Amino acid sequence: MNIKLIVFILSFVFLYNANIYANDIKPSQSYFKINKNDNDIINVENIQILDANNNIVGNKNWSSAVILNNGNLLIGEYKPNKTYDYYEVNKQGEQSFITNSKYYIKNINSQTGNFITVKNENNKYYLGVLDKEFKVIYDNIFEYKENAFNDYSDILKLKNNGYGVFTIDGEEIVSPIFDNIKKVDNDTFECLYNNNLYILKNINGVYINETAISNVDNWAKDSVKEAINLNFVPQRLQVKLNDYITREEFCEIMLRLYEQKTGFIIPTNMKNPFIDTNSEYVLKAYNLGIVSGKTQNKFEPNSCITREESAVILSNLLKKMEIVLTDVEYLYNDENLISSWAKDSIQTVSNAGIMKGDKNNNFNPKNNYKVVEAISTIMRLYKLK
Repeated sequence: MNIKLIVFILSFVFLYNANIYANDIKPSQSYFKINKNDNDIINVENIQILDANNNIVGNKNWSSAVILNNGNLLIGEYKPNKTYDYYEVNKQGEQSFITNSKYYIKNINSQTGNFITVKNENNKYYLGVLDKEFKVIYDNIFEYKENAFNDYSDILKLKNNGYGVFTIDGEEIVSPIFDNIKKVDNDTFECLYNNNLYILKNINGVYINETAISNVDNWAKDSVKEAINLNFVPQRLQVKLNDYITREEFCEIMLRLYEQKTGFIIPTNMKNPFIDTNSEYVLKAYNLGIVSGKTQNKFEPNSCITREESAVILSNLLKKMEIVLTDVEYLYNDENLISSWAKDSIQTVSNAGIMKGDKNNNFNPKNNYKVVEAISTIMRLYKLK
């Protein structure tokens, strides 16, 4: 059902004093009345609720009002505990209680009927979204923007993070990692990150960081582009392709690949054994039995992952996927540097052709893994039969 958008003129100074204004819409044959002032602005204190005999009903401390396309009035009553009771008043003058909310309803998205909400936290204002049943789509997590979600999607800044692009129904289009975002057209965003400008383009529903791809070495370009197109690489990794990958980030790209290749979605409804991460991808990898913690209760998610650690995880994944490999013994010149717990796994990934030594036949087991290297490795695994 399309709902007529009533744009509220929000005054922060008077937000909790019920002096909120709404544009004038004249409902026909309705049992409520809005008195108009000289400035064509409607003060909700002048809204009168009438019964069938045109008598005034109630005397509420109205805080906000929206006229729905069915002619009914959605009206909020501000409460001393800084919450709001919301009522829908129909054409017979009956008031139906809807909900009690800690949010002030600022307006309604015209396409979806979702409510745009405002919340005051320590004299700062934050935006959120409720659906038509008053269920939370976004808690009040966005910094205030006057005309938020006039369209289906919007560029917004998280209260404790950067700018991203979000749909009114709760989909994250561009991750909130950027210092600024500018919309070029319906399929292109210019995004600023650490003083570098990145162009994100919509390719088959996935926003591809074309600038980041152009910055990687030629040997990796095809693998990186394909992995991003397959949605294996989150946008926060696309801006750090030449940095070292962390243990948590490696779990994410690997599990994205695994779930798409196998079609099996790993549940995360298990007890978290780690006290230093609640990443769904770490929990999925742990639940699948392919990773373990650095200690009994610590995963060290932000530690860089080494080549031999990667080999162990990838070897475990190959076994879970039941990929049949040839049996060849690989002897590396730096064999003495390989940890005992990683030797068999390095043989496995070498047999699979997904990890090999360098031109000097060194495996470099203690070296940290770069994001671009990890992506190239998982793409070799992805193409295995």
